[in-house]
Amino acid sequence: MSDHRRGVLMLLATALIWGAGFVAAEYALLSGLKPHTIMALRFAIGALAIGLIYHKRLRGTGLGVIKRGFSAGVLLFFAFYTQILGQELISVSATAFLTATNVVMIPFILWALERRRPAGRVFALSAMTLTGVAFLSFQGERAVGYGLGEFLVLLCALLFAGHIVFLGRYCLLDDPARITFWQLAGAAVTALLVLLFRGDPATPAQWGQGIWPAVYLGLFSTCLCYYLQTCGQRHVPPAQAGIIMSMEAVFGTVFSLFLGLETMRPGIAIGGGLIILSLILMERRGAKRA
Repeated sequence: MSDHRRGVLMLLATALIWGAGFVAAEYALLSGLKPHTIMALRFAIGALAIGLIYHKRLRGTGLGVIKRGFSAGVLLFFAFYTQILGQELISVSATAFLTATNVVMIPFILWALERRRPAGRVFALSAMTLTGVAFLSFQGERAVGYGLGEFLVLLCALLFAGHIVFLGRYCLLDDPARITFWQLAGAAVTALLVLLFRGDPATPAQWGQGIWPAVYLGLFSTCLCYYLQTCGQRHVPPAQAGIIMSMEAVFGTVFSLFLGLETMRPGIAIGGGLIILSLILMERRGAKRA
């Protein structure tokens, strides 16, 4: 198996676990824990887990790796945080759609940084992916407006796009375990600072109900997924990585259907089909850098 295909499989596994993580995140929120508390838990647990597993490889980490990893972690935290703040003001479907606009932002960020226009197919497949997410997200209602909530989620999409580009552009030669640890540590420290500033008067019952979903998010959706993403992006260009990881929307919908949280409708089949088709078309030239 080529390194590129191995990277694609790692990113698909990341999207699959994130899709399943929607359920854990929902249970964590239903417990009554505040979003910033959940984020502090998931990133702290994730950093602790990767640190325990790879503690030998973390010894002697250079300052450059620490700076790059920590910077990626700060980007990651604020991407999640602006998403949650925006979601409190707009619908879930609008949040999902606007977050997915990161897939069309990535080629433009690369264009600005590299001074080289990406291939036309990158823009076309990114637009196809975003169209697919729109079909998955909306059920006929007018869900997107021009308010503060929409602005915050678009900012979140820009930060997620920046995070993907940052990993693909500046962390390719770094040890994935070291980069993963320091980016999760950076996100955890930032989350803890926000938690200390805002506080969280959670009850013992809320902690008891919310801790296990948070543990799942920390171990799987954070520790494992960001390690897989960091490894996968060593072999997959950022624009292609964005398209692959948009499969999170498809997997999340499948899990929702399986658990009875959503009913089947034509938009799901159309949207999922478009995203999968864009992934297949992208992979036909997957070995070529966009």
